[in-house]
Amino acid sequence: MANANQKIVFDNVTPIIKEDKKLNKETQKDPRFTNELVDQIRGSEVEISGLKSTNSDNTKLVNELKIDQYVGLITHIAPLPLTKSENLCKADTRAISDDLINECNMSKANAKLLKDNSVKFVVKFDVPSQATPEMVREIMAENDITSQTKLKQAVNPQDEILIGDKIANMLYGKTKTVKNEDGIAEDKFVQSPLSADEIKVAEEMIADAKRMWEAVEKANKDSSKDQSEDNQQVKDTFNKLGL
Repeated sequence: MANANQKIVFDNVTPIIKEDKKLNKETQKDPRFTNELVDQIRGSEVEISGLKSTNSDNTKLVNELKIDQYVGLITHIAPLPLTKSENLCKADTRAISDDLINECNMSKANAKLLKDNSVKFVVKFDVPSQATPEMVREIMAENDITSQTKLKQAVNPQDEILIGDKIANMLYGKTKTVKNEDGIAEDKFVQSPLSADEIKVAEEMIADAKRMWEAVEKANKDSSKDQSEDNQQVKDTFNKLGL
């Protein structure tokens, strides 16, 4: 965990310039959490875990605490450069995940969900590097994001689910919001109903299909290359004949 960074205050007339985070690597920001951010996220997590009954007041409080966590992490992630696939680099991902799990006492499943959705929020709403918590809250208010569920829906529209996600969910399972024994909603990884043997068979079938695809792909490329060479030979012959 890094020491608290010196705060930078932006005045109200400072223009916000649209930027390309994939190219913004000149000044690498520290991905590790400040003491302040750790206290904020860990404090919220303790409060959420301590709620033992389900009622409208508790549900509202859980939503507010979870949104607080997202505001803090989104503001922290906004200055970090993203890869071409619009994600954090491996080093930054590892640093943030370690702080969420080890410093903020968050489960791996919840840490991954918080981190993934925060990155998607930055991309979806073009959150600038100099964004403040107030600015992030304004974006949420404008898009009626008042809970983790609404945030997930905003950054994960159904028509954008990748084929890889669908296959992984079908084979292994996926993270779902479920109620624990105390009736508190929390995000957990729920395994698919497939047995280990069934998953192994599916993986072997996918591997076989991949090898077939690669063989056909190579054959197509070789055929294309041969055709290109044949065409060039024809052109050279015509040139020699002056045609």
